[in-house]
Amino acid sequence: MVCIKNLEVVIIDSEMTLSECEELILEKSDDVWLVPGGYELLGVLLKGARPFPVGVSGNDLFFQYVKPCFGIFALQLEKCEVIQTLKEQFISSGFQKIK
Repeated sequence: MVCIKNLEVVIIDSEMTLSECEELILEKSDDVWLVPGGYELLGVLLKGARPFPVGVSGNDLFFQYVKPCFGIFALQLEKCEVIQTLKEQFISSGFQKIK
């Protein structure tokens, strides 16, 4: 498993509610999939019991990250080199596309 600190992510916003974070991801993304909690995204474990929106816009990836004791963060991974591979994984895993 990868530590979030090892990825060059941009913190778009922090200390958000789940709804605020989901709305922000939907707003910034062209394509959005619901990814189940417990899924490893680029080696980062997405914590939670409900599905999370993971968005793509061009070569940028948007997702939420729950950091215990600190809350929910909206993160952007710019110029992600594996966007196409991730999209294919989402489709083959049967994740629901919501946008």
